[in-house]
Order: sequence, then C-alpha cells, then structure tokens
Amino acid sequence: MASLEQYDYELSDIRDWAATGCVEPTLCGKHMGHTNFQMMNMVGALEMTLNNGYHPTMQWHLGPKTGQVGVDDFPSFDSFFDAFTQQFGFLISQSIEYNDMLGKAHQAIRPTPLLSSLIDGTIQSAKDVTHGGAKYNSSGAACIGLADVTDSMMAIKTLVYDKKLATLKRFKAAIDTDFNDDLELLSMIHNKVPLFGSGNEDSVAMANRITQFTHDHYGKHTNYRGGKYTAGFWSMSNHVIFGTLSGALPSGKRAGKSLTPGLTPKAEASDNMLDNLRDVARLDPKNMSNNIAFNVKVVPSAEDSRDRTVDIMKSYTRSYFKLGGMQMQLNVVSADTLKDAMIHPENYRNLLVRISGYNAYFVTLNRDMQMELIERSSFGL
Repeated sequence: MASLEQYDYELSDIRDWAATGCVEPTLCGKHMGHTNFQMMNMVGALEMTLNNGYHPTMQWHLGPKTGQVGVDDFPSFDSFFDAFTQQFGFLISQSIEYNDMLGKAHQAIRPTPLLSSLIDGTIQSAKDVTHGGAKYNSSGAACIGLADVTDSMMAIKTLVYDKKLATLKRFKAAIDTDFNDDLELLSMIHNKVPLFGSGNEDSVAMANRITQFTHDHYGKHTNYRGGKYTAGFWSMSNHVIFGTLSGALPSGKRAGKSLTPGLTPKAEASDNMLDNLRDVARLDPKNMSNNIAFNVKVVPSAEDSRDRTVDIMKSYTRSYFKLGGMQMQLNVVSADTLKDAMIHPENYRNLLVRISGYNAYFVTLNRDMQMELIERSSFGL
C-alpha cells in the first residue's frame, strides 16, 4: 500500500489490491496494470558502462558513449555512477518506446471487449481497456539483477575510490578474462567488499540509490493508455537466462553464472538470515511499486519438530513485515536433497520448489535452473 500511495488512486481502491501473476499489485476490477510489459536486464546497462556503450555479448555498440575505461577519466565514483544511469536510462527509454508501439498495434488489431466489460471505467469512458478506458492505468517493468549491480557498484566504490586498492582499468581487464588472470582482485572482492544483504548501511544506501533512479526514470514516462510506468524487482526464472548471457561482473560473478533471483542478496552476503531480512526490508517501497521477489531458503534439521519449524518460520516472516518488508517466499528443501534429485529424478517426481513467485517440479527444470536453486543461500533454524 505504501508503494501505491504516490499515485492518484483512491485509498479504498488501494486497500482492495491483489497480486497479478506472481507478486504485482493491481487494484481489483478497476486497473489495467500490464504488470510485466518487459523483463529489464539491469546488468546489461552495467556491462555497457564498462564498455563505453558497447554490449559485449551482443557485439553491438548500442548505447551512448559515456567514457572508455582506461582511456577516459572517471575522477569520482559519482562520475562512474552517472555513466551507468545514462546507459540504464537509455535502455529504459528504448524499451518504453518499443512497448508503446506494441500497445498501439494492440489497440488497432486486437481490442478486448469482454475484458473491458469487466473493468470499472470503460463503460463511463466508452473506451476499450487497450485505449485507456479503465479507471486506473499503468505499465510495470520487472528489473533483473539489482543485487548484482549493487554489489558491483560497492566493489568499484570500495576498492577503486575509497580504499584505492585497484583501478577501473584493472577491473575491466580482470572482467574481460573472467578473473582468470587476476585471482587476487577476485579475492579482494570476496573479502573486502560489503555486499547487499550483509547488514552494511552503505550497501543498502546503494541499493536504494539504484532503485530510486529506476523508479524515477520509468516514472517520467506516460504509457500509450495515459498511465504511468512503474518498476518492480523480480525475475521469475529469467535471472538464470540473463546470467548465461552475461560476462563476469565487478561483484565477482563469473561469466555465464546466474544472476541473483529477484532482489535476493547473493549467497555470500551473510551467514545470518536476519542480515538479509533487514537489508531487503530497508529498501524504500515507493521505488518498487511493481513489487519484488525475495527468496529465502530455510532448511530445518532432522531434529527440528514440525511445530518448532513452523513457529520459527512464522517469527522470521512476522519480523520481516514489521520491519517494512513487502514480499518474501520460502523454500524448505536442502541442497543435498536437490543434488540427489538431480542424480535420481525418478525418486523425486513430486518434489515442488519455489522458483520466484511460483512453484515448479524440480525434476522438470533445466540444469541451470536446478543449479541456481542449489546455490541459493541456505539458513538453518
């Protein structure tokens, strides 16, 4: 509700919100939300920042020229961050232009009279929902890779600008070789950089800075139905796909490895689940009005009774929401069980796992998705 109050929605309607798809808030019977108009790869903007607008996977000079690492000077962290926002803003604006063209084609080719008859506002306005006839209109993006970008920014800020232990040129060279030629830098990243989800104030501030830019840039635009664009931070299973298409990152991610699911902190951030809960809960909900996906794996031991397990999980969940958290989902299956299911799928045909905002049978997933689930942070009770 706090994320929706910034829009011109009546309070009684906000109180009647429900989730569309996995997590996205929509006002029941009155809202044409189009809550997944695009899956936005935030990491692509970071890679373009490191390559002066060139996208290394696509081999395409796609974005604006914001400076070549090692040639042009980035005298401060803010100057590097500004280059990132230029690349990211470019991608956002391009995606919105594309979506508006698709929407106008939809208006002409496939209006939706049955759906329109079920949405408040269309009869009064005499407009199909594709033409903005609903009482409320918006279009929502799913932004993927928030923790990856946040941790990358923290690595550059900490090691290059604060502690002066490395240069941007060295980061770029290490990333281009997947860190194989500079394992020392990879070790520094792992040992000296405070990550999102570790309980570090600066990393939370960095995540809020990134989400605020994302929200504000989407919010500058009006969609083809006269509503606002909104930003959410969830990924379904696309964090795995985008990860395979991404190179190494300043965060220490190796080339081809999965991105983090939704806005979940990466596994190395902390051994303490409370650090994860507190950091995610401290993100400003106004910047995430298309909601989030926060995945947690809590694995009881064989000695934990059912009642104790449920009580502790309830306490974690209640604490998270009291701190201001928006959404959380839990897996309770151990990595050892999942590994055994990969080897002996015939024994686990009914094993359900939580991917993001939805469940799936583990043995039906591809190997990359299975490995991402196994490698997620796992906390005991």
